[in-house]
Amino acid sequence: MSSPLLPLRRFLGLYYVYAFLFDFMLAYAIYTALFELEGLSISEIGILLAFWSASAIVLEMPSGALSDHFDRRALLVLAPLAKVLTFVLWGVADGNFWLYGLGFLFWSLGQAWQSGSREALLFERLAHEGRSDEFDKILGRDNAAEGLGIGAGTLLGGFVAWYSFDWAIWLSIPPLLIASLLAFWLQDVRRNGAAKPESDEEAGNYLSHFKDALNEFRGHADLRFVTTYIAVGLVIYELLEEFDQLYYLATAVPVWAWGILGAGVEGFYALASLHAHRLAGRPWLAWGLPLAGGALLVAASIGASPFYVLLLCAAYIVVAPLGVLAEARFHRVMEGRSRATTTSALVMAENMAGIALTLAFGFLADRIGILPAYGWAGLAMVPLAVWVLRGQARGLRATD
Repeated sequence: MSSPLLPLRRFLGLYYVYAFLFDFMLAYAIYTALFELEGLSISEIGILLAFWSASAIVLEMPSGALSDHFDRRALLVLAPLAKVLTFVLWGVADGNFWLYGLGFLFWSLGQAWQSGSREALLFERLAHEGRSDEFDKILGRDNAAEGLGIGAGTLLGGFVAWYSFDWAIWLSIPPLLIASLLAFWLQDVRRNGAAKPESDEEAGNYLSHFKDALNEFRGHADLRFVTTYIAVGLVIYELLEEFDQLYYLATAVPVWAWGILGAGVEGFYALASLHAHRLAGRPWLAWGLPLAGGALLVAASIGASPFYVLLLCAAYIVVAPLGVLAEARFHRVMEGRSRATTTSALVMAENMAGIALTLAFGFLADRIGILPAYGWAGLAMVPLAVWVLRGQARGLRATD
């Protein structure tokens, strides 16, 4: 007999804490520096990061199908435990390239297990309560909790690492163990008897979820449009963050300020995510905010002093609401039962585009310099805005 559902307010409280703890890792502040200090070359670190992205691509959709076929809660329990293995392996690696790589594999696995499952679980619970129209508001709080987790972990990790890099790795484990425990109360309404059970014919088999996701993209031009918008357009701002430390060096930002800047951006990102739902219903934001962010990137590329880093931070903050609004649009357009698999396809597309665009940006930065490369990334927002405007003229929408 299934247990009664938690009241929605309590469910959401646990959900937000889970989102915070899953990314509250002190290791965020230092892991690439740790690899170098343990003797890895820059090329070996690059290989590890590329392997991390590639393994995420391979694991994403199979994990989404598992979530659609079984209890989503089970994957949310296991996901933090997979990330725990990452830091256990890194804690004992002592410069071993292969153990660092295995750690990244477990990180990708944990991320894949929770990425599609978490949003699908949230949307279905809200739909069960008749409150799916509030999804963008709740998703904004989800993104805010995640951003605050990253920011707090980065800030605290910098101070802990000043004392000991090893402690920054090992202290990343307790929050994940707590998150795994909390996930036991994040009930899946499909499996809890609160939703109408599917017949065997309706449920299909494991592989049927891939077919369902493919049919979703084939049948919904809006879904293809918003997926391209997120995976090819907005992902540019995410990949740029991987190069920000090089920007800091080029503009003489002192090292002690790096963690503060990262935490500050995450804090403003969380605030923007919380209020993103208030901007719904304004289609012009889908092209206007990328243009504003692009202009700030171009201005930041002048970069003669540390002051310009504030323009770079502002570029990230300006586009923050679009992630929430576009993801909410993605879930509202989706109609099939394989929600986690379809969401995982979006994440996979982001990773694939991210690898290609990261390599392109790195090559460009090698040729013309890191600061001008940021300026060209800003100019890339012009064709993105034109494409969105043309799509809107055909009745397509990237955001609600």
